[in-house]
Amino acid sequence: MTNNRTRRNFLKTSTGALAAPYIGWKTAAAGFGPNETVHLASFGGGGRAAADLKGFAGVPGTKIVAFCDLDPRRAGKSVQAFPDAKIYTDWREMLDEEADNFVGTGCGVPDHMHAPMALSAMELGKHVYVQKPLTRTIYEARRLREVAEEKGLATQMGNQHGSRRSNLTAVKILQDGIIGKVQSVHSMNPKKWGSMSPLPDSTDQVPAGFEWDLWCGVQEPRRYVHGEYHPSNWRKRLDFGTSTLGDMGCHIYHPWFKGLGDPTPISVVSHGPAPVDADSWPVDWKVTWKMKSSEQGDFVATWYDGANFPEQEVLDMVGGKDNVPKNGSVVIGSDGALTLPHASNKLPTLYRDGKAVPDAFEEIPDDSHFKNWIEGIRSDGKKETVSGFSHSGPVTEAVLLGTIAVKFPKTELTWDSIAGRFTNSDKANEFVKPTYRKNWTVSLF
Repeated sequence: MTNNRTRRNFLKTSTGALAAPYIGWKTAAAGFGPNETVHLASFGGGGRAAADLKGFAGVPGTKIVAFCDLDPRRAGKSVQAFPDAKIYTDWREMLDEEADNFVGTGCGVPDHMHAPMALSAMELGKHVYVQKPLTRTIYEARRLREVAEEKGLATQMGNQHGSRRSNLTAVKILQDGIIGKVQSVHSMNPKKWGSMSPLPDSTDQVPAGFEWDLWCGVQEPRRYVHGEYHPSNWRKRLDFGTSTLGDMGCHIYHPWFKGLGDPTPISVVSHGPAPVDADSWPVDWKVTWKMKSSEQGDFVATWYDGANFPEQEVLDMVGGKDNVPKNGSVVIGSDGALTLPHASNKLPTLYRDGKAVPDAFEEIPDDSHFKNWIEGIRSDGKKETVSGFSHSGPVTEAVLLGTIAVKFPKTELTWDSIAGRFTNSDKANEFVKPTYRKNWTVSLF
């Protein structure tokens, strides 16, 4: 697709049901004054996107000028909150009509559309705030990181707790080496985004006003099954979400991953069940990575979700099960262990010999994840953000290695991070890069 070919022109020539996202014919204005209002848009108006819109608007000196949502039932609160914003159903049309009117955009839609939308906006020079996980596949995460660096854009993954005192303090503790050389990390969450039963074979009527075909986006269209995809159960589905690990892993891994200098995965193995069909993720995962860090050396990280939980040996390091966060991490080092609760904003706790050590570190106060991104935009991408793609890209890659491993239970997959491929499984490599639906193209992909 040539740079001067808009979606409107493409629709006139395409024979497919869906046009390729149009990209590249407009660019963002270069810079703006310190007192100038930052105009923002959003891919998504309901659910998580609605919360992000509220967060953006809460930063002084910002204005929401447009957003899109393909289900009017979900976007009602945003419509009321931003009466002056232009509202679209088709995200491509929003880019077509509004590209000159905003400098940055949020992306709070299902995982499978993160990369197509974000890359299309980044092609236009837009700064982007993309919900976690950054993408559905490893290749897409790497491309977002590469493009952000090439274009010097302000980026942020939507792991908003990364800017709260709990995470900021945890990162500093680990960077300062208070627990010595890290030996293992144990992260857990009780959610069960998956199904051990096949998807129902029924076909239901699409609700009035809901653009199901557009919702499928870059994935192949399929029958609509009420309650099984939209509005939230897409997280259970292989082609659209990334299960509990994708949903919560980027949140929970962030503080220890950043605190340990963004370690490199060496291998990954799943100890749990495989998917029961071609549609759904399984539940009750346990996945183990071998990782290496330039500062820490080699260590092991394990993920537990659903009914799974760390072994007694881990519990004893922090004085018993009651001290282990059901949602969070335990980091074990040569000179102590650290509990990192997630979402509650509780501070980490340092343990030595199974006993809590009081006043062991200095607390870092809360910041705003949204403000942090806006400050990055005002700096024209020069100010580093808390979860910019240079960090959140590698976090997402590590998490997504686990989602691939789940498809090959009890098989240790060795990973070449530089090449971006598995060295011992051609079958596993088939899941590193997605294949987009016919008539959908993204030039930066």
